[in-house]
Amino acid sequence: MGDRALIIFKNSYSVSPTVYLHWGGIDVAGYIETLRRLTGDEELTPSYAAARLIGIAHEDTPGVMSIGVYSTSDELADSILKDEGDQITEQSNGDAGIVIVSTKDYSWQAYGGYLAQNDDEEAA
Repeated sequence: MGDRALIIFKNSYSVSPTVYLHWGGIDVAGYIETLRRLTGDEELTPSYAAARLIGIAHEDTPGVMSIGVYSTSDELADSILKDEGDQITEQSNGDAGIVIVSTKDYSWQAYGGYLAQNDDEEAA
C-alpha cells in the first residue's frame, strides 16, 4: 500500500495543512532534521514550515506522485491544539502515522503508526 505519513506543523494557536507522503514515512525524521537545520533559530509559521518540508521531500522523491497536501480537518486541528493524543491516533491511516511538529523547536511526536513506537529515539 505504501509507507504513508501525515505531517502537520503547529504552534500554540494554529496548525498547518496536512502534508501527505505516500512512500516517505521512513524519511520523516530526516526531513524534519533538514528543515530544522535550514531554519536555524527562526520559528516559521505552521503553513510556511509545511511548505518548506514539501520542498525538501519533493527533492528526494522521484516522479510526480507520492506527495500531497490538503486542509487539516477542524476535528484533527482541534485535537492537535488540545494535545489529545487518543483522538489524533484515531485519525491515523496507519503505516508511519500522523507526525505533529512544533514550529518552536521542530521537535515532533508521532501517533498511530510505527513512528509512534520509535519517536522517543528519533525526536530531538
